[in-house]
Amino acid sequence: MPEILQNHLLFLFLKIYGVLFVLGPIVLRATFRFRAKLDPQLVPKEALPPAVQGFMMTRSAGITGLGFEPVGYIRISMVSGGTQSFMALFSNPRTLEWADVSVAQSSKQMKGYIEFITRCSNDSQVDTNTNPTAPVLSPSPSYHVFRFPQIKDAFTLYRVHRMMVQQNLGGSKPELPPKGQELAELKRRLERYGVRQQERGYMYLDAAGESYRLTWKGAALGAWRSIWPISAIRNFLMETQSQSLLRSQGVAQMRST
Repeated sequence: MPEILQNHLLFLFLKIYGVLFVLGPIVLRATFRFRAKLDPQLVPKEALPPAVQGFMMTRSAGITGLGFEPVGYIRISMVSGGTQSFMALFSNPRTLEWADVSVAQSSKQMKGYIEFITRCSNDSQVDTNTNPTAPVLSPSPSYHVFRFPQIKDAFTLYRVHRMMVQQNLGGSKPELPPKGQELAELKRRLERYGVRQQERGYMYLDAAGESYRLTWKGAALGAWRSIWPISAIRNFLMETQSQSLLRSQGVAQMRST
């Protein structure tokens, strides 16, 4: 009897899983929208939700301690779905690099990470961050993104970032907008995401020119890679690979927060 019950539960699980594989891409393609034009706004710290403020405050000191100067707090409303994004943005006029603490908040959850960015051109950039979630879509080959969720402090992350820049950009000269033009550059950089995904065949611009929507290719990848346990396996593999990369660079020991 227990064996019959186990077989029944296994069959039910596979049946539900099969339905998710079929319906997931259909539902995601019908509902997903990424705004083609974004409007990041500088806001006072007090305008941020309390949880967002707390997340940013505990991480900003480590970034300024590396010589980065605060640009301001930024709110980017409703990038996709019901998600709001917030950012504490920093720049380093000496090294010509960006840094930020990014937070995405929806009605159900809040996620955030820190990152360093060195940009030399539209198609030459290194982004090193602590985002714990493996991407469901793919950047262009020359847009190098490294995720190290096991790193807990800005000092170690920046050390690794400089190594990744040297390996992937070599002697290319970084670019940083003039003081006062940071928000315009951030807007351009954020809106470039939809363009990149369209170039890769994952998104297309709707007829009104207001939002990017998923192609069937993008919807299938986005849905299937987000289904448990595939999402958990991908996150585990990403962290394992990043840990191996850290060891190869001699950065096996992580500093604490």
